[in-house]
Amino acid sequence: MYYFDFASTTPIDKKVFDEMKKYFCEEFGNPSSLHRLGQNALEAVDVAREKIKNIIEADSVNEIIFTSSATESNNLIIKGISFDYFFKKGNKSHIISSEIEHPSIIEPLKNLEKFGIAEISLIKPEKSGLIEWRSVNKTIKENTILISLHYVNSEIGVIQSITDIAKEIKKINESRAEKIIFHIDASQSLTEDISVKNLGVDAMTLSGHKIYGPKGIGLLYKKENIKIENLISGSGQEFELRAGTENVAGIVGLAKALEIIKDEKIEIKNKLNYLRNYFLERLNESKIEFEINGVLNYLSLKILNIYFKNTDAQDLLMYLGQNALCVSAGMACKSRALIPNSVVNILYDETRAKKSVRFSFGKDTTKEEIDYLVEILTRLNFF
Repeated sequence: MYYFDFASTTPIDKKVFDEMKKYFCEEFGNPSSLHRLGQNALEAVDVAREKIKNIIEADSVNEIIFTSSATESNNLIIKGISFDYFFKKGNKSHIISSEIEHPSIIEPLKNLEKFGIAEISLIKPEKSGLIEWRSVNKTIKENTILISLHYVNSEIGVIQSITDIAKEIKKINESRAEKIIFHIDASQSLTEDISVKNLGVDAMTLSGHKIYGPKGIGLLYKKENIKIENLISGSGQEFELRAGTENVAGIVGLAKALEIIKDEKIEIKNKLNYLRNYFLERLNESKIEFEINGVLNYLSLKILNIYFKNTDAQDLLMYLGQNALCVSAGMACKSRALIPNSVVNILYDETRAKKSVRFSFGKDTTKEEIDYLVEILTRLNFF
């Protein structure tokens, strides 16, 4: 199989798996147990939390909350903040996001609006996919308590100017009694800076399986002074914000994956930049008619969403699949619905969305794999 769907999920790094293995069979204790196996498991969780705190430059380990996924982390921060505000003040809050967000942001917002807990404003991005600060600024209201955006868009790969938006929010907060919290979903951030100090964010979501870690583990960073209601009640794990026995192996794996990405970031960045440029060169050489969705300079190195004007995306994906090529039209969680790429639809139109395909590269992708992909593309008689 030739895999070009790394934005959907990544294979687990062997070094990550090696780190995790003993927590499945040997050190299998419950971190809440007082005996030796339980305390060994608790120590593994504590070490991983400290390691992650240092990698993302958080102030305290209490700011790192382990969850089952990026989706759960996004729900926890969005609903948790809204519930806290609603229960304390008895009024609706106001939350700002954008039209091109992942469903794990959009759907929780719709839930809050449906039940009268929050008012939602979704900003339309520029044609490039970038969210302009001026659009955010004019959308802010007196009861705005949260702005939630993706750092790297999962469908077209546009990287938002997070530091610029954070600086503007900080200025506004200086004159407000009700501070605006800035949350980002950084789960697609492989080569981008994830230092919360550098970014200036108040909360951040990360996911294991997008960065060569295990599935079933995510985390929410939030500043310690941010008050949220929990969504899962029980025995009080994760500082009483996320009950349930900890996924020790997953937590250890997530920490190791983040550590590897930090250590190899420059090497991975250079590799992905080379692969992306090589793919575009080969496409141009093949005389295939295509256009990039978005503006190349603003895009993640690992994602290219491409419009083939003479080809239906579903036909193309079926043909590629028959030739052992793994490619998607867009986000994995929507692919079974056979709907057009939603972000391309918003930025351009439905016709273009139906003819667009997302290629995403990994740190182990090779030139030979790209050569094979382009060769298969050139065989199609509808180009």
